[in-house]
Amino acid sequence: MKFLYLPIFYLISSLLTASLIILINLSANLIWLTSQGFDISIKMFFELLLKDISNGFLFLVIILITFFLAFLITTIVRYFFPIKRTLSYSISGFVSVFVMLKLTTLVFTGAILIAGMRSFLGLFLFCLSGLLGGYLYGLLLNKVFKNENWKQIKL
Repeated sequence: MKFLYLPIFYLISSLLTASLIILINLSANLIWLTSQGFDISIKMFFELLLKDISNGFLFLVIILITFFLAFLITTIVRYFFPIKRTLSYSISGFVSVFVMLKLTTLVFTGAILIAGMRSFLGLFLFCLSGLLGGYLYGLLLNKVFKNENWKQIKL
């Protein structure tokens, strides 16, 4: 019965990561616009944020696929190596977002489609969002599965 929580936790962590990446991307774009002399109000920031989040469905799907693969691989690795859930899923979230961003750049022949990742800081903040999503997933799993070692769970 506890395994019914897995898709809910997976969706929550994916939503958090996608929302954070959208927020970081919007902030980077608005900082650049401000540096170019454009006047950005707080009202405009929140209007753009809501618009970006409402239009971010495709990006959420990409994050869902990315996290599905990453968390599946992490579960398999954790079966053979006793690694803390929060640590292992945090690392997998960080690495999976990094790989996803690099693959999108590679697929589009070097074009960086997400403006916020054009700098090292932007790329790092995006990956940090993946780390937080993975950490949240591991933390929520720890709340449900008190036993740290998956090998000892009786099905």
